Amino acid sequence: MNQLYIIIFSFIFFISCSNNEKINWENDFDKAIERSKLENKIIIMELYTDWCGICKEMDKTTFADKNVIDKINNFVALKFNPEKAFNGKDIQKKYNILGYPTMLFINSDGFVVKKLVGYIDNNELINEMSSIAEREKRIKEIFKDDNASIEKLNIYLESGYDNESLNMYNELIKENKISEDNIPKYISSIALLLLDNNRIDEGMKYFEDIINKYSNYNEVYIAHYYKALDMVINNGQTNEGIKYIESLTNKIPEEMKSEYLDFINYFKSNYD
Repeated sequence: MNQLYIIIFSFIFFISCSNNEKINWENDFDKAIERSKLENKIIIMELYTDWCGICKEMDKTTFADKNVIDKINNFVALKFNPEKAFNGKDIQKKYNILGYPTMLFINSDGFVVKKLVGYIDNNELINEMSSIAEREKRIKEIFKDDNASIEKLNIYLESGYDNESLNMYNELIKENKISEDNIPKYISSIALLLLDNNRIDEGMKYFEDIINKYSNYNEVYIAHYYKALDMVINNGQTNEGIKYIESLTNKIPEEMKSEYLDFINYFKSNYD
C-alpha cells in the first residue's frame, strides 16, 4: 500500500511539475543586456502590447509548447512592452518596431542577429533558435574588419537596419562591388526595407529607379506592384491604381500573376 501511494504521489508530482514549466522572462531591457554579457547568451526579445491579439495567441500556443520552453530558456528571454517600459519609445525607435508581435534575436553588443515579424508557430521558432548561434558566429566573422562587402549588406538587410543598408549599398556601388545584374535585386530589397520602416517616400523613389532604369528585370514587376499600392493606399487613387495594375497583368511572369489579380480583386471589392 505504501509503495502504491509513493508511485501515485510521484506521478502526480511529475504531472504538476510538467504543467508548471514556463519561460523565465525578463522584462527589463538593460538587465537583459547585462545578463547576455554575463552569461554569454543571445537575447530572444518579444515585443508585444496588451491590445495585440496575435501576441496573446502566441502566449497560448507557441510559448506554451514544452519544446519551445526547453529551448528558449537557453537564451536570455525578454518580454518587452514598449508602451509600458520607461525606455519603450527609445527601444521602439532603435529597432524600427512598427508592428506586433516582433521578435528580435540580439547579441550582447545589442546587434540584431535576426528579426521576425508577426505570428510564429512553435516549429518555426524552434528552427530559428536552433540556427541562431551559427548565424551569430557568421556575423562576427563577416564584421571582423571595416571593409565594405556584399555579405555585410545582406546581414544589414536581413536584420532590418535601413540606414546601415543604404550606406553599405552606396559604398559597394562606389567601389563597383555589385554586378549590374544584381543591382535591381538590392534596390528592391532596400525599397522594401524602407517601406517596412515607414520611410514610404524614400522607398518609392527606389522603386521608381527600378521602373526607369531596370525594366528588363523581374524586380520591375515588384516595383510596379508597390507603385500601384502607393497610389491606392497613400494617395487615394484607387481607380488609377487598379487600372495601372490591369494594364500590366498580361505582361508579367506567370509566377507573379496571382499577386496582381489578388490586388485587382481585393481593391475592386473593398473600395467600390
